[in-house]
Amino acid sequence: MTNYRAILLYYSKGNTNTQIATICECSRTTVIKVIKRAKELNLQFPVSDSISDQQLFLMLYPKRGRRQEYYCPDYYLLDKDRKKRSFSKFRAWLKYCRVCAREGRKAYKKTQFYKLYYLHSHKPFIRATSSKNLMQIRLYEALAERILKKYGPDHFAFLEFDQERAAWCSKLRLDKHKLWAV
Repeated sequence: MTNYRAILLYYSKGNTNTQIATICECSRTTVIKVIKRAKELNLQFPVSDSISDQQLFLMLYPKRGRRQEYYCPDYYLLDKDRKKRSFSKFRAWLKYCRVCAREGRKAYKKTQFYKLYYLHSHKPFIRATSSKNLMQIRLYEALAERILKKYGPDHFAFLEFDQERAAWCSKLRLDKHKLWAV
């Protein structure tokens, strides 16, 4: 999943579309579409941390979310039944279909149900992906904070670190002043 929050964050810092695409490791077209859609919605830049990545995705692209006419499975009860009665996924899907018929709502097809069941069981691991460049930026932020706290901005350790950070930025054609405050 594309990291929409990072795209909007680095846009608010004044980076170009190409630079943002490099940082987030996505296409320029994706960056342009996300920024255009966010402007249409009058979103505040950068996006508040109170909005989750999933909510941000649904705000930007509401038609890509789950449809309301489908009945959302109760995964907790299905898991409980699977363990208690040693159900297979197929039997859990059949039970889900019976509940949907009783509720008068549409049921997901088997493959979609399996996919949603998998996502539910692996929920902690599913989130917006962090690209190598985003992780490198976070690493540099943490290191800069540590070095500044320990030595100060005029110490040779920070100056050497700053040169390394500047070389990394120039290699990727990024402006270091638009990534970090210090």
